[in-house]
Amino acid sequence: MTDTDSDQAAPRDSALAIIREEHRMLRSVMQTLEQVVQELLNHHIDADHALIACMLYYIEDFPERCHHPKEDETLFRLLRERTSRADAVLDELQAQHVRSAQMMAYLQRSFVHYLGGAPDGLRHFADAVESYAAFLGDHMEQEENRVLPLAEKYLQPDDWQAIDTAFRANRDPLGGEQLQREFRKLKQRIANLLPRRLKPH
Repeated sequence: MTDTDSDQAAPRDSALAIIREEHRMLRSVMQTLEQVVQELLNHHIDADHALIACMLYYIEDFPERCHHPKEDETLFRLLRERTSRADAVLDELQAQHVRSAQMMAYLQRSFVHYLGGAPDGLRHFADAVESYAAFLGDHMEQEENRVLPLAEKYLQPDDWQAIDTAFRANRDPLGGEQLQREFRKLKQRIANLLPRRLKPH
């Protein structure tokens, strides 16, 4: 690989790494929430509502404020400009971004009902967590296995530079670095609140 080839590949590799890392972070928190709720159902741990609330906040806010806007406004937009071959999957995924917000609202309501003592509230909340986890996992898998290969095939170096820039600096009123610090602190708080037996080894 020449120096020029390396320079062109760097923004692409950086952008792809950030996308996959953000997916990994979401999967990690979602899987932890599933585990905590199952432990509650099985009476293996005491309820820690602050921990659950932190995880719900992260799972809701991180995609809506940080991840999905970058996909919609840069990666998906530029891919549509380069090829029509991605249109069907991008239409589906962008509809899922809307569906994700709706499902998350239901998940939040289920949590409130559980806190309020609704009959079978924990079971309904657990079912909502399981449904959203399956939805989110499938969504991210489609992005990684269907969209990113098309992006690697059709996007140009300038496109990757724009995508890398967008994924490094969020268009959020808080500002990119401040937003990232907020979510890093929230993720650390989740880790600190986890019962010892559930902490990652």
